[in-house]
Amino acid sequence: MLCAFLSVLLVILSGILVYLVINRETGSVNIFKNYEKSAYKEYSLNENHLKLIGRTADVNGEIVFSASGSGVSFICEGDYAEITLAPESSYVTASHYPRIAIYSDGNLVADECISAEKTYRINTGYSGTQITLIKLSEAMYSSVRLTKVASYGFRDIMPVGEKELKIEFIGDSVTCGYGIDGGAYGSFSTATENFMKSYAYLTAEKLDADYSAVCYSGYGVLTGYTETGTVNDKVVMKEYDKACHLTGQEDVLWDFSGVKNDLVVINLGTNDASYCGSSTYGRQRFTDAYTDMLLTVRGKNPDAYILCILGDMNNSLYSCIEAAVARYREQTGDTRAEAFSVEFKMGENDIVIDGHPGALSNLHASELLAQKIQSLISFGLIER
Repeated sequence: MLCAFLSVLLVILSGILVYLVINRETGSVNIFKNYEKSAYKEYSLNENHLKLIGRTADVNGEIVFSASGSGVSFICEGDYAEITLAPESSYVTASHYPRIAIYSDGNLVADECISAEKTYRINTGYSGTQITLIKLSEAMYSSVRLTKVASYGFRDIMPVGEKELKIEFIGDSVTCGYGIDGGAYGSFSTATENFMKSYAYLTAEKLDADYSAVCYSGYGVLTGYTETGTVNDKVVMKEYDKACHLTGQEDVLWDFSGVKNDLVVINLGTNDASYCGSSTYGRQRFTDAYTDMLLTVRGKNPDAYILCILGDMNNSLYSCIEAAVARYREQTGDTRAEAFSVEFKMGENDIVIDGHPGALSNLHASELLAQKIQSLISFGLIER
């Protein structure tokens, strides 16, 4: 009798279990479906949950980022986090897909160029894990859409805290980290760009600073790189007001009032040298354009210290930068701008694609630049 009763009870329990499992797909209320729904949660893509890194834009509830080094960071205390990304620009080619990196508590968990929408699942833990997404490639080729952030495990996600020092970097391919992962004899693609190995990112890391970057390969102050002896329109200031680039739409403008930069570092002039050379006329035009650029940057960053640097990939216009800074200071009475020469020591370290500074060269430059900035902080010239 007891065996028969247990057999009947087992059949009944099995039937209940089968019913509950089957009804997971029917929309009926059951304990399994309720558990899953409450454990898995998607989040609004805003600063209530995410720290926005660099220049980003909210486009129809999604986060779009173009600029080198832009991205998001957050703390997840659930079992895992999910991030869904898609390349925004439909015109990108295989050699120009956006390159992204994802870190979990500082450990690299993804590094790839994405050609289609993809979801990344990162194991976390109830003690709290910091997830950071960074765009390694530059703005000129493509943008990335962050379409979803979710977690599993009954815990919310929260943004990482802001840092005390905020630096904006304005530059060209050197600031982008052009070719830094490509070796000396390779050809350029976004897969070889790595902003996180650039002097700009490394300097921000050494100073424990938040950063943003406005940098475009081949761009300059008066002109972009040219082999024809004529000026072209690849000028960084034409892009300076933009938060991100959208396919087939107007670019989203950047809200300068949203972030107060303590320091702006300008590293431009390398590409202009291809036009100016030793020409007195060309160099004068560059000096005039640089002075105008300083006025623009100051207008957007009224409280920032401005540091005008140039490295040794081609520093032939450094004396013109010094002249432009001196003229700016004299014309405006603004003494919170200066020129500073930075040595990458490429001959002693490494040179990569198209004669650009490699990882060791960028590391050396970041040490010099960080020391300079620290001295400005010590003298009270940069207020945090």
